Amino acid sequence: MSFCILIASLGSNHQTIEVALRRCFRFILLLAIPVAFALAIYMQDKAVHAADDTPSHGEQKALEAQGRDVLVIDGDTIMIDGVVADIAGIDAPELGQQCLHNGNFWDCGMSSAMQLRKYFAMAPFTVRCWPGDQEHSGKEDDFPIVECGIGERDVAAAMVSDGEALPIEGYSHRYDGLSEEAENAGIGIHGGDMIPPSEWRAGNRLDGESGRCLFAPVGNEHYIGTLDPRYENLIADKAKLLCSDEQARKQDLSYAPIEK
Repeated sequence: MSFCILIASLGSNHQTIEVALRRCFRFILLLAIPVAFALAIYMQDKAVHAADDTPSHGEQKALEAQGRDVLVIDGDTIMIDGVVADIAGIDAPELGQQCLHNGNFWDCGMSSAMQLRKYFAMAPFTVRCWPGDQEHSGKEDDFPIVECGIGERDVAAAMVSDGEALPIEGYSHRYDGLSEEAENAGIGIHGGDMIPPSEWRAGNRLDGESGRCLFAPVGNEHYIGTLDPRYENLIADKAKLLCSDEQARKQDLSYAPIEK
């Protein structure tokens, strides 16, 4: 600004000063646009790298992958790049769990898992997951929990809205509201009778339910779920099938790693 005034002061008349000022301001504006653009890119890149480098609970960092590369273990557990994590804020029916609808049993646990797999398989954007609120997650402190997004879509919110999972009490008021809406509309697991997943893991079953256990030990202190394409080739003992991901963890088993 001072430079423009100095240039203008060298003019011989009012018209010359006005023209000089106009040209000077135009020059500064043209120069400022690319500078501002470059600065914006620099600040965005700096923010992204700062987020990537920020340690989280238990040194857990953000995860990302193409949807097709996300392995769905059950309705609320996934593996990304070798890291197994629970999706924060929700509890889905267990993989072998059945629900009762119009007098008929259906595999609601498998339905939830397949719905989650569909979200990822059809993802038009990169799947990004970041550490969730461990304190209110209802999960063990030593197991990672993540909130996942596909573009602007909150995966946990979608599962609750579609009646494929229940909200974990105290985690998110938004999830609680979405669950109430799904229940009022009788969507998914709200359209019939279901044992809450936590009670199903404790051994409770609906009368007449023939829920199956679909996780299996594979040796070397690992386990695997039936949705994993390696299942039939890796299972070591079908007689020792496990009923949930949580049961496997309580036996100090970790999910079978994928060899690269």
